[in-house]
Amino acid sequence: MTDALYEAPFMTPADLAERARKLREDSGLTQRDLADKIECAPSTISKAENYHEGDGMISARITIIEALTGETIEGPFYG
Repeated sequence: MTDALYEAPFMTPADLAERARKLREDSGLTQRDLADKIECAPSTISKAENYHEGDGMISARITIIEALTGETIEGPFYG
C-alpha cells in the first residue's frame, strides 16, 4: 500500500473576499450594519469585499468571515 499525499484545500485572498461578501449578503446585512457589528468603518468592509492584489485586507476578510460564521479561519492562504 502506498501513502497517498493529502493536499489541503486553500483559499486565495480573492476567495476570501468573495466569501466575505456572500456571507454578509446571505445574512441580510448592509456594509454599514456589518461595520457596526465588527466595529470598523464601512469603507473597510467595501475594501475587504472588493479584492485587489496586494491590498493588505486579508485580516479584515478573516475577521468578517469569523464574525459571520462563528468559526476560526486558519491559513495558510495562497495568493
